[in-house]
Amino acid sequence: MASFTLSAFLCVAVLSSITLGAKPDFPSAPCPKGWVHNNKRCYLYFPEKRSWIDAEMHCVSFGGNLASERTADEHSFLKKLHMPDGDKLAFWIGLSDVHKKGTWIWSDGTKMDFKKWNSGEPKSSGGNEDCVLSNSDGTDWQVSDCAKSYPYICSLRWR
Repeated sequence: MASFTLSAFLCVAVLSSITLGAKPDFPSAPCPKGWVHNNKRCYLYFPEKRSWIDAEMHCVSFGGNLASERTADEHSFLKKLHMPDGDKLAFWIGLSDVHKKGTWIWSDGTKMDFKKWNSGEPKSSGGNEDCVLSNSDGTDWQVSDCAKSYPYICSLRWR
């Protein structure tokens, strides 16, 4: 029986979601019911906590990925979307370096032109801190262990 490391599994999951590019067949409404439209994308906040890969795979099941923060406006938008319950916890976004330490890519294949790292980030502790959290409490991105559980936001490319 084959055995895979977490990094190998995450890499396969991320690359398969990039290459599949599946987009479900939704009605022509701005977004599927319950999703919020912003800048040609639809977003949905999930308050239940999951590991990064479980959150990513949940997003992939909708035909999307964990949200990318491509601009300062998108960064602010996602923080506001996360805040309705007053939850100040950090939340997963789709940025990781699971495939190669120090090479950060978005799980949806978006180019990383925008960066919003907290001071001292990204850490290179050499441990399992390969996935990125966006913080809603006024701070920015930080790396974390991918196996930890946090809320998350899914994103779908839209018209």
